Amino acid sequence: MRIKRYTARTIHEALDAVRRDLGSDAVILHTRKIPPTWLGKLLRLEKFEVIAALDANIRKQAAAGIETFTPQTFGAGDTQFDAMEKPACPDKSLPGEKEFGAWGETRGDRSSPKKRPTAGSSAPGADFLRIHELLLDSDMDPELAEALIRNSRAKWREAQLAGKTAYELIFHEIAAMFPTANGITLAPDERKVVALVGPTGVGKTTTLAKIGALFAIFGQKKVAFVTADTYRVAAMEQLRTYAQIIGVPLEVAYTPQDMRDALLKHTDADLVLIDTAGRNPRSDMSMAELRAILHAAQPDETHLVMSMNTRACDLFEIVDRFTVCGINRLIFSKLDETTRLGPMLTIGNSYKILISYVTYGQNVPQDIRAADPTYLAKCLLDIESVYPTITHE
Repeated sequence: MRIKRYTARTIHEALDAVRRDLGSDAVILHTRKIPPTWLGKLLRLEKFEVIAALDANIRKQAAAGIETFTPQTFGAGDTQFDAMEKPACPDKSLPGEKEFGAWGETRGDRSSPKKRPTAGSSAPGADFLRIHELLLDSDMDPELAEALIRNSRAKWREAQLAGKTAYELIFHEIAAMFPTANGITLAPDERKVVALVGPTGVGKTTTLAKIGALFAIFGQKKVAFVTADTYRVAAMEQLRTYAQIIGVPLEVAYTPQDMRDALLKHTDADLVLIDTAGRNPRSDMSMAELRAILHAAQPDETHLVMSMNTRACDLFEIVDRFTVCGINRLIFSKLDETTRLGPMLTIGNSYKILISYVTYGQNVPQDIRAADPTYLAKCLLDIESVYPTITHE
């Protein structure tokens, strides 16, 4: 199967491009309206995206596939994939006064201009006060927000001599505190088994399909899916559809022995991704069943998937309850459904569990990104949209 992405100003133009390139036998996998940049909003420019497929050898066509999703290699022999296109502003660049000025405006000032001066003013104390309020608005833990401000104030004189603003100083502090794994890495000639766990409705199955597509299609790795989510027929069928489109095998494990058999069947795979049923963390029976499945699987990594539209206090309880399952990675989903991303830093810093991915939509294999501290800090501070394709000029 050949999968390609097309963009145009109208949906009809995009579909015409599909027909011209792939012919009338092409199958439309997904369509969406791309969120406009601020300039696009000003000029009222619209842009649409269509992902289409044509039967072919998917692995031979992968190199010519969606240009936005390009695998990247880090280190000697360790293969890693950053799902999304890099922003126009390089990650290593630092936000300056313009970005932080826009930040305050977009989030809305509730105080008078006298109390909330613009970035780079001669009143750093007022700047720190303003930033503190915005951190609290993001639902960051108050003690953590206070510690960030206190640490930044202690470094203010040195930063001032280096020509940095209070905002840049806070940005550095936040980025340094994010514990990230930068996705999943695969060592040569070794199989890695990764399980995704979490409560109901957080997007585990869709996230698993996104990760699988990145490695199978764009990374040319041998991937296998195993689902232990036998409670919902729709979940199995959804993953089966994804497996067929991506071109990877799918095994169903009803019991712990089924899980062991499925893993033995795919000893030659580079990556085995295990989907589990959403569990109520308050149910001891549900958690015991999940532990039995994980004990049989013996995964190398267990990623806890949590939705960012969940209350901060509930997120803490979810992590506490799922620690009995041996979680060692975090995936935050649905970043597009909230503007309060402070709990990401609070939880990551409190539990010292590495954040592997963040997701922000239903599109497969889009809407996922390997977590890196700079990107997460920009999202938390609302300097950059969670969608990497939207740039701020």
